Amino acid sequence: MKNSILLFLVLLLALPVLGQSDAKALEVIQNSIAKSGGKEKLSAIKTMTRKMEINMPFGISESEAWYKDGKFYMKSTMQGNVMFEQKYDGTRAFIGGMQGNQTIDDEKLIKQIANQGKIFPQLSIINGEVTLKHDGMEKIEGEDCHRILAVDADGTTSKMYFNASTGLLSRMATTGEFQGTKVETVIDMKDYKPVDGILFAHKMQLNNGQFQMEMTVTELKFNVDIPDSMFFIN
Repeated sequence: MKNSILLFLVLLLALPVLGQSDAKALEVIQNSIAKSGGKEKLSAIKTMTRKMEINMPFGISESEAWYKDGKFYMKSTMQGNVMFEQKYDGTRAFIGGMQGNQTIDDEKLIKQIANQGKIFPQLSIINGEVTLKHDGMEKIEGEDCHRILAVDADGTTSKMYFNASTGLLSRMATTGEFQGTKVETVIDMKDYKPVDGILFAHKMQLNNGQFQMEMTVTELKFNVDIPDSMFFIN
């Protein structure tokens, strides 16, 4: 159960990347990039390391992640034990945990995992791999937000909400299948703080109606040296 929840979480954190979009939706995304620090500054980030504390129904775990050139490695530990880990080496994907390890062969799942290797997915959004549509305004915690629908090549629709005042991403909502049941999961992005001049959400709250978890970033570093061996998959 623990590994299933963690896998569900990491798949949801992969923001979709865009395609033929209406002008207003694209304007909202471009404004978000500008408010976050600007395209030039975000594009200059080539590597990232991140540590998080994850408060889950069954306890508190710690997560570490390394990103480099579209590759990434993430592991989650609890009381010193590795509960879950995931890698993408640019071609293949790997998922491991207390219930065993496996190299992923399913192309759709590999694509979902690969999207997590993007340090700033919003930069890919303006390149055209999913279709974006502005779907009106909605209040989130009393704040007006632009609701953007994102449809990927497989027809999966996700919703992104951008604060009309700050321009920053406030919420993501995704409907998917989990253990044979369709569920909508909402992730709220909060507590944006500047790191090297780039605004980054330091708190994320996830709720799918069955369980909740809160993720707090405790350390974030850009453009640090990361050996390629970090992403090696046997």
